[in-house]
Amino acid sequence: MLPTFITLLASWLGAACILLAFWLLTHKVIHSHSYTYLGLNLIGGALLAIDTYRHESYASFTLNAVWVLIAIYGLGWAHKRKEAKLKR
Repeated sequence: MLPTFITLLASWLGAACILLAFWLLTHKVIHSHSYTYLGLNLIGGALLAIDTYRHESYASFTLNAVWVLIAIYGLGWAHKRKEAKLKR
């Protein structure tokens, strides 16, 4: 298992990524379909999932795992949309 300091750092970085994404979105610096927003949510959710799994907090782990899956779906959708624009 990962050392406690590393998982603690990962959880704080994960929370910071998600909060930063939300802050940037609410201040209209980025939009909800941007790679930045979705990437920050993906990284943040994954890092938080590590810590919640380690602490056997399965409800929080499930929330973060679904968060990651939604971000992956969003990134795929954004990529398809970008490719469609390039073909026009």
